Amino acid sequence: MMKPLTNKQRTVLEFVGQYFKSRGFPPTLREIGEGMGLSNISAVRGHISALEKKGYITKEADKARSIRIITQPSVLSKLKRQLHEWAHTDDGVIQNVIYGLVLVTRKNRLHFAGPHEKWMDDILAKMAIEHGWEFLQKQIQPDHIILVVKVWPNHSPQLVASRIKQATDSARLLHLREFPGKSLWARQYAVTTEPDNLQEIASMLLESMDIKSE
Repeated sequence: MMKPLTNKQRTVLEFVGQYFKSRGFPPTLREIGEGMGLSNISAVRGHISALEKKGYITKEADKARSIRIITQPSVLSKLKRQLHEWAHTDDGVIQNVIYGLVLVTRKNRLHFAGPHEKWMDDILAKMAIEHGWEFLQKQIQPDHIILVVKVWPNHSPQLVASRIKQATDSARLLHLREFPGKSLWARQYAVTTEPDNLQEIASMLLESMDIKSE
């Protein structure tokens, strides 16, 4: 269980979340101070350090705009996990189903360049927590993503791809200027149960998409 926050720490955390939501990238310590009315950067650094120690954020040392809010599982996800444990529904199940997926943006748009790469990474991290997935490999390119994911046995590759598309398309509604069009994704995508061949499959899919766009 995460440690409780002071009022000031909660306010700082909410500011960081709102800043990222509106701009697509995290604030610097100076921007937090200006937004919170704190002229002392050391005080801001102290609040950020406390949030990191309590498990609410992560931050790379000596790197600007590296603050990342750690998303916690939803109440429903926690309840599902508790029910599985109580009913022993996972006993004897080998939870080691691994898929490789390649998703390409619609019209090969460079949606995930710059700070939007982190935007996509944060959504995938949240989905991993919500659905009990583990990403063994994650490549986020401006116009496509390549993933190797370990999932529950009843999560088909089509279900995983569909959930990723739905979650990201829902999130883009808050940033329509940055992500124009009806959807982030092209209809075509690739899945495989042999991740060792994923790079070759990705190259074939991207090549076929390039030919269709000519």
